[in-house]
Amino acid sequence: MKFIKDLLFFEIQTTGLEPDKDYIIQLSALLLDKDNLLEKGNYNCHVRVSFLDGVIRDHSQKLHIEFDQLKKSPKIYDAVKQFRQKFEPDLLLCTHNINNLLFLRAAFKRSSIKFDYDPHVLELWTLGYIYTLNYGLRKMPTFSTFLDHFRLAQQRPWDSMEKVRLEAEVFRKIIKEA
Repeated sequence: MKFIKDLLFFEIQTTGLEPDKDYIIQLSALLLDKDNLLEKGNYNCHVRVSFLDGVIRDHSQKLHIEFDQLKKSPKIYDAVKQFRQKFEPDLLLCTHNINNLLFLRAAFKRSSIKFDYDPHVLELWTLGYIYTLNYGLRKMPTFSTFLDHFRLAQQRPWDSMEKVRLEAEVFRKIIKEA
């Protein structure tokens, strides 16, 4: 199956679940070619959201990275700016749920960077739900359900780069069977 635009899968780790008050602490993305779904590029950035050592220490534990590494990480403005420079807006954004998109939009807004990506988004959860109905899976289409179904393993559940790679692989497998 060929797509009209290249697909940009993205995944985040956050400080909580609410985009208007919580923050992205890791932003990862994987660009797939529209013709063959092979990787064309990627981006991975840990984000420092505070200058307070206690907050940084909490986030470094959540991300399973060294305190000093996170302390040297860019603030959200620089992370979003790098993301936008790397990935032009003429892409189809893809993610496992719509809340990730809300977080990304909030990060762009906080950074005063225009969010001019296509408003159409491929949501893996919705695609997965349709897949489960058509293929008789009797489980909710969670990320874990698809990892089990396609015999994929997640080694670092806190790492959004690993997760975005696995999401892209789940997507490829669903498309291959469709």
